[in-house]
Amino acid sequence: MLKYLFALACLLPASTFAEPAPRQHPALLPFDMSGLDALRQRVDAVVNRPADLSADKVAAFEQARASAQAGDAAAQLRMAGMLHEGQGTPRDRDASLAWLKKSAEGGNGTAQSVLGVALTHGQGVAVDRKAGEYWLRKAAAQDIEQAHITLALQYETIHGSPEERAHALHWLKVCAENGYFPAYNEIGYRLMMTATGEAQRVEAFGWYMQAAKVLDPPGLNNVAYSYEVGQGVAQSDEAALGWYEMAAIAKSPPGQTGFARLLEQGRGGPTRQGPAPPPFALYLLAAQQGDEEAMARLVKVFELGELGQAADPAQAALWREKLRQARAAGGML
Repeated sequence: MLKYLFALACLLPASTFAEPAPRQHPALLPFDMSGLDALRQRVDAVVNRPADLSADKVAAFEQARASAQAGDAAAQLRMAGMLHEGQGTPRDRDASLAWLKKSAEGGNGTAQSVLGVALTHGQGVAVDRKAGEYWLRKAAAQDIEQAHITLALQYETIHGSPEERAHALHWLKVCAENGYFPAYNEIGYRLMMTATGEAQRVEAFGWYMQAAKVLDPPGLNNVAYSYEVGQGVAQSDEAALGWYEMAAIAKSPPGQTGFARLLEQGRGGPTRQGPAPPPFALYLLAAQQGDEEAMARLVKVFELGELGQAADPAQAALWREKLRQARAAGGML
């Protein structure tokens, strides 16, 4: 039997027994976009569904219009919603925005908040952050929760007054308590950047860890960085490498850069999720997504011919210009 098996093996092509191709590290695999097109189509079908012109909806629209034209700010907001959704009237987004503005100008807090959010994010109107903040602050003065939360997320920074920082933290924690997991990392960042003692840094790290546990990419990256520098937690290259690896798999550009940096420096031991990817490949991925540290590293790589790349002045100049543009866009120049 053994002779038979050996003879059969000799007849099989060599490729049958070839070593399997090495598995690519998941940090280098493209992001899985499957299903997003179908999701967009379902959303579009809801957003652009036919107007509801049933008799009761038309009657409700006419009633709202009469009150709105008489100056009722609440009715003006209802009119805006009906025109936007096509309830009792054909859709008219321009007319909807006009009535929304009338309602906001008439003092309706909800309208002020909706208008502020729309201007902040460019929803049906050109982005105007100054005007967005103006309307959000007017809505917040009427204690509209949406306005408080948007101010906390968009406008109240670590550079604001103590009152604004406290306001932002309060509402971010409300978001966190309601399961809005991006707030975890945002709370951690604000606490870490304003910490005056180790206890506050430990608290901030705890929020980063909560974000990391739900695989929030910024949270993964901040946990890794905290371990790398010993900020709010004991310094550990091994832990830093592991968390940067997870952040890179989650397609965080700073995570890709941090993972590359520790691999390049030989820190943290072996990778956990697959064979160690080339640092250059990680830097390139991060730089292509706008990470400035990665861009700066590529400039040096192509200037000096490092990380297995030949010196290439043209590529160095290309990445130097991209870095200049990124810094200018970020207000650094």
